[in-house]
Amino acid sequence: MSATVDRRGAQPPYEIERGEPRSVAVIGAGITGLVAAYELKRQGVPVTLYEATGQAGGSIGTSLADGFLAEHGPNSFVSSASVETLIEQLGLDDDVVEANADANRRYVVRNGKLVPFPMTPLAMLRTPLLSKRAKLRVLFEPLVRGVRDAEDESVASFVRRRLGPEVLDYAVNPFVAAIFASDPEQLSMLHAFPRVYALEKQYGSLSRGLMKSRQAAIAARKEARLASDQGDHGDQGHNQPSGEHDPRMISAAPVSARLISFRDGLQSLTDALAQALANTLKLNTPVRLLHREKERWVVETGHDGAQRARAVNAIVLAAPAHALTAMELPAAIRQYALPIEQVEYPPVSCLTLGFRRSDVAHPLDGFGVLVPAVEKRNILGALFSSTLFPDRAPDDHVTITVFVGGGRQPGIARAHTDELVKLVRTDLRDLLGVRGDPVFAKHVYWSRGIPQYSVGYDKVKSAADATEASNPGLYLTGNYRHGVSVGDCIASGQQVAQKVAAWLAHSS
Repeated sequence: MSATVDRRGAQPPYEIERGEPRSVAVIGAGITGLVAAYELKRQGVPVTLYEATGQAGGSIGTSLADGFLAEHGPNSFVSSASVETLIEQLGLDDDVVEANADANRRYVVRNGKLVPFPMTPLAMLRTPLLSKRAKLRVLFEPLVRGVRDAEDESVASFVRRRLGPEVLDYAVNPFVAAIFASDPEQLSMLHAFPRVYALEKQYGSLSRGLMKSRQAAIAARKEARLASDQGDHGDQGHNQPSGEHDPRMISAAPVSARLISFRDGLQSLTDALAQALANTLKLNTPVRLLHREKERWVVETGHDGAQRARAVNAIVLAAPAHALTAMELPAAIRQYALPIEQVEYPPVSCLTLGFRRSDVAHPLDGFGVLVPAVEKRNILGALFSSTLFPDRAPDDHVTITVFVGGGRQPGIARAHTDELVKLVRTDLRDLLGVRGDPVFAKHVYWSRGIPQYSVGYDKVKSAADATEASNPGLYLTGNYRHGVSVGDCIASGQQVAQKVAAWLAHSS
């Protein structure tokens, strides 16, 4: 870790560039930083986006070779109203591809066999994924007393208490691996799944809470449709504003969430953002030092012999939590930084494999397969990528994307490509009936994968809050703070941009 440094008031050995009034520096050009910088620029705020590497996009990346499209990290995300607006602004509407509607089946492995995950209450009663005893345990969930204290609890403890150990092993464990590449024994229920956690606190039962939430969602959709209809067909003789001009009607219009990607992969999104920020994006520009000079922040960048410094009014720190260790920071930041720097990011390998269709016995008729830890396999799960989206494989071929490692088996993630392919092929042979060698393989290793929202994560959230409170004009954001999905990161970027713009307007 860098030594504690307090450079407030210190002058670097070179001239400080004076940024424009109300200027902002965004540090980290992953999806969160890209969206934050884009939104600030769109609002007329002078912004500079710094990225230490030579490529924007963070964990989002796509490659195409021999007709196989490989995603290096995330493969898809769920849209929202704000995401749909962003896509439209970037001119990507025609490039969007929705997930195959016939691919909504998720498989889970039990006793070495693929079992469809039950998606409805009736399917839950009939599924062979759970024993009769486990199903009865689920039915008795409303009778389980809630925990009154606010103490943090692991996902595993929460699920065992409310739903029983079998639901933990075969329903929750594999989905936790898919989202966080994590062990539910270590993951915090409060921070990893706050909405589910809140159902027990508010309603005393997950079943009752889900029913109430569903009823509220149906009522909200009806109200939104009614408001939209009134806006479109209201009494035109009484000077009543139509939905076209009333922002309340626009915001109330229901937007259906879609599971989407892009024709050429998710990198289309980050490439479009980077192109829109071409004049403000600084690649290969690591930030070395942050400090205050009177009422402004000074950002020092570059390697030895090529340092530059720039004064700005606000900073958005959108780099991974561990990036703080590489920076020299003033005491006002460093005193809170340790819990943030210690956020765990276990390694993950993403292996995209192409096979001849005739060499795969399974129909691949779904989203993919998840593997519970109790099944003792090498893989966390696999996506049926060429089923999910079009043009992911040449004719008469299929693409399967496999994830390995994470908090469950970090050692396997570090394996050499040849060894990893061998390990993965064993599982794919047993589970999907895959024969022979892959005709295509793309291995992407992430030495630091997904941040772990471990039990006790309050320390991290509190440290981030205290850092901002003690350093006006400094904002911390990213997947270690506001959610790990692509959709969460996009929302984080948009929200922090709004906060910064409001703060600049208030302080000017």
